[in-house]
Amino acid sequence: MPEVLEDSPLVPQKGSFQIVQCNCSVHKCCECLVSVPTAKLNDTLLMYLKITSGGVIFQSPLMSVQPINVVKSDPPLGLHMEITDDGNLKISWSSPPLVGFPLQYQVKYSENSSTVIREADKIASATSLLVDSVHPGSSYEVQVRGKRLDGPGIWSDWSTPHVFTTQDVIYFPPKILTSVESNVSFHCIYKNENKIVSSKKIVWWMNLAEKIPQSQYDVVSDHVSKVTFFNLNATKPRGKFTYDAVYCCNEHECHHHYAELYVIDVSINISCETDGSLTKMTCRWSTNTIQSLAGSTLQLRYYRSRLYCSDSPSIYPISEPKDCHLQRDGFYECIFQPIFLLSGYTMWIRINHSLGSLDSPPTCVLPNSVVKPLPPSSVKAEITVKTGLLKISWENPVFPETNLQFQIRYGLTGKEVQWKIYEVYDATSKYVSLPVPDLCAVYVVQVRCKRLDGLGYWSNWSSPAYTVVMDIKVPMRGPEFWRKINGDTMKKEKNVTLLWKPLMKRDSLCSVQRYVINHHTSLNGTWSEDVGNHTKYTFLWTEQEHTVTVLAINSVGDSVANFNLTFSWPMSKVNIIQSLSAYPLNSSCVILSWMLSPSDYKPMSFIIEWKNLNEDDEIKWLRISSSVKKCYIHDHFIPIEKYQFSLYPIFMEGVGTPKIINSFTQDDIEKHQNDAGLYVIVPVIISSFILLLGTLFISHQRMRKLIWEDVPNPKKCSWAQGLNFQKPETFEHLFIKHTESVTFRPLLLEPEAISEDISVDTSWKNKDEMVPTTVVSLLPTTDLEKGSVCISDQFNSANFSEAEGTKVTCEDESRRQPFVKYAMLVSNSKLGETDEEQGLINSSVSKCFSSKNYPLKDSFSNSSWEIEAQAFFILSDQHLNIISPHLTFSEGLDDLLKLEGNFPEENNDEKSICYLGVTSIKKRESDMLLTDKSRVLCPFLDPRLFTDIRVLQDSCSHFVENNFNLGISSKKAFVSYMPQFQTCSTQTRKIMENKMCDLTV
Repeated sequence: MPEVLEDSPLVPQKGSFQIVQCNCSVHKCCECLVSVPTAKLNDTLLMYLKITSGGVIFQSPLMSVQPINVVKSDPPLGLHMEITDDGNLKISWSSPPLVGFPLQYQVKYSENSSTVIREADKIASATSLLVDSVHPGSSYEVQVRGKRLDGPGIWSDWSTPHVFTTQDVIYFPPKILTSVESNVSFHCIYKNENKIVSSKKIVWWMNLAEKIPQSQYDVVSDHVSKVTFFNLNATKPRGKFTYDAVYCCNEHECHHHYAELYVIDVSINISCETDGSLTKMTCRWSTNTIQSLAGSTLQLRYYRSRLYCSDSPSIYPISEPKDCHLQRDGFYECIFQPIFLLSGYTMWIRINHSLGSLDSPPTCVLPNSVVKPLPPSSVKAEITVKTGLLKISWENPVFPETNLQFQIRYGLTGKEVQWKIYEVYDATSKYVSLPVPDLCAVYVVQVRCKRLDGLGYWSNWSSPAYTVVMDIKVPMRGPEFWRKINGDTMKKEKNVTLLWKPLMKRDSLCSVQRYVINHHTSLNGTWSEDVGNHTKYTFLWTEQEHTVTVLAINSVGDSVANFNLTFSWPMSKVNIIQSLSAYPLNSSCVILSWMLSPSDYKPMSFIIEWKNLNEDDEIKWLRISSSVKKCYIHDHFIPIEKYQFSLYPIFMEGVGTPKIINSFTQDDIEKHQNDAGLYVIVPVIISSFILLLGTLFISHQRMRKLIWEDVPNPKKCSWAQGLNFQKPETFEHLFIKHTESVTFRPLLLEPEAISEDISVDTSWKNKDEMVPTTVVSLLPTTDLEKGSVCISDQFNSANFSEAEGTKVTCEDESRRQPFVKYAMLVSNSKLGETDEEQGLINSSVSKCFSSKNYPLKDSFSNSSWEIEAQAFFILSDQHLNIISPHLTFSEGLDDLLKLEGNFPEENNDEKSICYLGVTSIKKRESDMLLTDKSRVLCPFLDPRLFTDIRVLQDSCSHFVENNFNLGISSKKAFVSYMPQFQTCSTQTRKIMENKMCDLTV
């Protein structure tokens, strides 16, 4: 039953107590909830406890309680831990709601790591607490409670435990948001294998691609390293990453955790404009120039000074935000209203982010200095009468009251106006007069203004004003006119019709209301006739002289300069034109030239008339000066038509006798007829030439196709697919790759079968000593009658000792088809050779045919073989089955003939290529070169011609080493060599692919 005592010493009456029900638990504890308003927490409550049990009432003594001293608040909320920029652990929380007095807090935390285990209990009066010596790889558990700060109170319950774990590498701060050209620093503690790395061993990297120089490192403590970045540039986004990653590494090892560096260019241009009524100021700015950061917001803040702007504006700590709205053009727009014209508005853009806030460079704006005036009003434009100037007038806007400068633009009306600009710097001027080239055109004019001192902006252009075409001056001249005379030439009275063209605007300035004809006759008769706007007038010429003048009249007056024409009977007989010629240039131009006769009369001008005689067209005329002797007439002329050209001399006294021609000059007509023929012939010639070129081109393509159709393109062949012809080894393997036939034939035709011959030659070591050595030379033939092959002993050379008694043996070609290919070595004979040596050479190619079957005897005997030294390589793919038994062979050749049956079969399809080459031999030695693999029989008729032989195939080189003593010569004779290719069998293909017998020069 409590009752509140408001500092009264008197004991209250029992009837003033309030009854509150209490709940008593089994633990012999009773709980009574007394409602106390917050405003009465400092009051004192009197209460007693009344207990009723078994009809007996028990009452406790009075107690006094002050609620403020026994308040128990709720536990703190929002417990949070983070590592500060200084490397400390910051524990923060928020106070419980509905607490009307300050609290003190008790913080207990524990640190658990592989190296340290500690607990702490601290009292804090603020809502945060810093814990130093944070270790990487540690776990922190924190709880907080609170009670009344001033006076007694009861501690609240502990908050929910909060656990925070640090990484093995601690960055502080872990993220930095900064602006361009600023300096920032990162700190790092690195833990490696339960051991904190010394700060001297720490290195820093940017994006793991750029090592930061050590000059930017600082050692803060034994375990804390620091890196500083100076004058930073804006971060370049890389995909979704809008920051630079800063890595703290242990010499050559980096942890995957990193710090984030955000650098933003905050240079934002703010432009403001005060309206012409001076009631509001509109400021605009765009974010297109800065990098947008996710989660950031932008806000314009400003500070208004009382008067003007400072020389160097700065950000004020006390500022106000301004609401800005995004427009369609991408700009934000903020409106200040009302405004103080002479107050300085310092404004900047603040970028708010969870990592911090950035401010753009501040700018100060004076509303009175950024005024955009209203455009001038009442703009008028007119062409002044008599002076002929474009006069432009306007009225100044009401605001601002300062002096203004003006800008005028004007131009001829049309789809695209070509503007001309004229500026007026006299603030008191309200009109200006400008010269214009065309006084009778419509001009459009606009005016705008700006402060004379250059501050602020140009106003918008005023509404356009247009000039009105009106008569400015009297016509500059009257119209040019001519006459047409009708009537009998023998009579004195004639009808004269005057013809003239309407005046142009530039001559009439700017219109013609009517034309007036003034007449003056020889009898001093003068009168005028108004013909209105007509351009034709007819009158009767009756007197000897009659002068007429045509005047043009507008609203200002009549024309100043006018043309007169006098009709005179005596002057019409004056003839001063000697000749007149007309030369057509083309269908639109004719040259008219003339010559004058000497005369006392001097013409003032000439009138040229022309008309088509085949049509009833009106005459056309042209006035020209008297000094002209040739005139170009531009009109549409038809060459087949007839035209009449007339030339009239005009004197002051009248019109003279005209010169009239009814056709073009004859020479010129013939020329044009020829030209007409050329107009037909030239196109025909050109067309024929083009057709001939096309025919030649098509024929060339067809001939090229016919000639080269058998030459294949390797890139289109199936066997060339996938081959790289840029590699040298491709050709080497290409020639031995295919088994069907020899596909590589470099610029040589297939060897043709000429004849077949077996001859026995004798080699010698010197001219006196003869050593019998048998050499067999085979030449195949297909032109033998009855298909036989013969071996003859009939030699024409006297140097052979065993030429007598040799018989002829023949073999049927049906049984045997020899296939022998040869290569010939040709070398120029030395000048010292004797006829005896050359006779021996000639004998090696003797023929073996009967007189009946000897078709090539003469051709061989008379060939160049008689004067050149030769050597033959016989490449045979078959063995010799029939050799004359009467021939004596050397031991080496006899062994060769015993190889019968060891040669590959003829019908073997596997083929390859063998290359042969020969150089000259230094020593005069006679022997035979024979290889078992290549089956080559080489007679060396004159060893002086060959100084060196190199055999590259292993089998060939072995044979040469055992049978030849080859010398080496420093001077080699040139030997012409034409290679032929011999196919090899399957048994020798593998060897031939790897090793080739090459006799090189």
